[in-house]
Amino acid sequence: MPSFSYARALLEHWGMTVEDIPTSKQKQEADFLASFDGVRVLIEEKTKEDDPAYLALREEELESGQIHAATLPLVRNETLAGLVRDASHQLRSSSDLPHDFRLMWFTATGVHAEGKFEQFMATLYGRTNIMEMNASGYRRCYYFRNADFFRRAEVIDGAVVAHTNGTSITVKLCLNSLSPRFQQLRTSSVLKPFGTAVEDPIALESAGTAFVLDSDLDRRQEGPLLAYLQNKYGTGPLMKFDLGYTNASVLVSKHEP
Repeated sequence: MPSFSYARALLEHWGMTVEDIPTSKQKQEADFLASFDGVRVLIEEKTKEDDPAYLALREEELESGQIHAATLPLVRNETLAGLVRDASHQLRSSSDLPHDFRLMWFTATGVHAEGKFEQFMATLYGRTNIMEMNASGYRRCYYFRNADFFRRAEVIDGAVVAHTNGTSITVKLCLNSLSPRFQQLRTSSVLKPFGTAVEDPIALESAGTAFVLDSDLDRRQEGPLLAYLQNKYGTGPLMKFDLGYTNASVLVSKHEP
């Protein structure tokens, strides 16, 4: 568990009961059990902070008068996938405790917190964006790429994904529509404190604002994936594209009045 728990702070702010899970020498445990109006949820928390070496390089560039710019591709990230894997192992290890659902909690902090927030959701869902030729706009597509929600479907029912911005925090509950407990979770009291900040691929698909690639086709072969979506949704030719997150900083002198 991190030295400061964003999950505990926010859950207790919402009035939830949070119980620490005692550590064990024999196995790695999840961090705690939280009660959402009587619904018991196992939670494993991970925090992604800035690399100190990167911060030192950034500071050096800014101090020299340069503009520091960085771009994060909003696609699956193997480092973040490693956090999901570790969380899955810990949630499984604690699954002998009475509970209803299992959630991972991920908080991104630092300079590129918002970019890491989006990148983490892309890792969970294997997300990309799909545009129909000769049509305006685009739709997000879930499970187009290898997705950690697919790999960990038996263990992870969803993830709370958060990012900090100064003293504020933004959170979203991402539902794993591939989990065998998906239908129970989406109608449970767990969703209540998140309000409209819930990512539900099936609800978005029903609303006509997203695609869901529900096929066992090889995710490395883009052509057949696009053809499957075109046939499933009755569209014209489709193309995929990915977005990126870009951040630029410059050091400004502060003069006394």
